[in-house]
Amino acid sequence: MTVAIDIPLAAEVRAPGWIPGPRVQPGVYAYDLDALPWRTTPRGTSREKAVRRDQDRGLFLGMLTFDPMSRSGVHQHRGVATSYFLSGELTDFQCTTRAGAVGINLLGATHDAVSYGGCTLFSRLEAPVIIEPDGAAIHPHALKTTVNNTQPFTPPDITVMLDSVVQVASPFAGVLRRPVYDYAGTGSNHRMCSLQLWPGAKIHDLNHSALTDWFLLAGDLSIGNVTVTGPSVVVLEPGARVHLSSRYGCTLLAWAEGPAHAGDDPALEPYGF
Repeated sequence: MTVAIDIPLAAEVRAPGWIPGPRVQPGVYAYDLDALPWRTTPRGTSREKAVRRDQDRGLFLGMLTFDPMSRSGVHQHRGVATSYFLSGELTDFQCTTRAGAVGINLLGATHDAVSYGGCTLFSRLEAPVIIEPDGAAIHPHALKTTVNNTQPFTPPDITVMLDSVVQVASPFAGVLRRPVYDYAGTGSNHRMCSLQLWPGAKIHDLNHSALTDWFLLAGDLSIGNVTVTGPSVVVLEPGARVHLSSRYGCTLLAWAEGPAHAGDDPALEPYGF
């Protein structure tokens, strides 16, 4: 039997930084983005819908939206941040990143961005953001300290147009992958990719070795006997084992901090490790 995500499931309070959410099965939690509340950020011209918000470690997972003619405020990333632009555009001194692109900020990226027409993006921050003591930024968890840009000629942005990334075959029938970012040079062996499941595609007994986040952009994804639809977020804890299928097809963005193996077979790995 399949049930929709809007049918109440077991809500649990996670570790610090996690927003309470419905448990699909042990170690797997799903969030309907439409149902999550908006929260105004310190600058007052942007809002967020958070699934993860850890002020101490600077972690964030969720949606951000900018009003037209709004700024991010000067800030520096102290680790990797990635954002998929759902609509609009955001301009800093280096470039303009638009809808359909993934923007990647590396350690030390320092910039101030402006959205002239407004924009909405889905972001994952893996480290703190710092701002000047008298400043304000869109990031509610930003730490106030002196911002010292020690690498001014390191580009603050890497921009990847998602649809321009060539799809590659996965070990699973009907499942294609767009490899977006392999974290090379960061010291982290993580992966960010897009997975496309065609109608009828299935992945059985996928065992996750590390924390993995999915942003379901569109379509339907069944996790066991629970079906989620886009836009939604799924968080998988280390050790989570899932059976996946899609009746009509779906596309999702995945951030995997370690490999996942179907049936514990190292050759059956979807994220590109």
